[in-house]
Amino acid sequence: MTTPEIIGPLPVVRTRDGYWCHPALEAFYHDREYVADREYQHWLADKGLEDALVYQDDDTGSPADPEWLLQADFSLWSPSVPEGPGWFTGAVYEDENFGPVCIWLRRREASC
Repeated sequence: MTTPEIIGPLPVVRTRDGYWCHPALEAFYHDREYVADREYQHWLADKGLEDALVYQDDDTGSPADPEWLLQADFSLWSPSVPEGPGWFTGAVYEDENFGPVCIWLRRREASC
């Protein structure tokens, strides 16, 4: 049995338009625009991670809303953190169907 690579929080320095991706997630995607959900879920399990998605649309009243509507800029958006401890940013990007989205990651609870 192999020990999963430890992936944890890093400083998030977003681009001028608001994008950022954790290097481990970026390496997994390896310049692909789409990854099958089954492959992504396998990667999460292999790394001992779970994820949660937060959409800018769900963060009502965000100061980023006007900038997003006018200029497709979501750099002002501060995605809300999911309930519970240990969440860190996996990626902040624009989904073509849902607009700005944040992938939050955290270590999975180890089952006994």
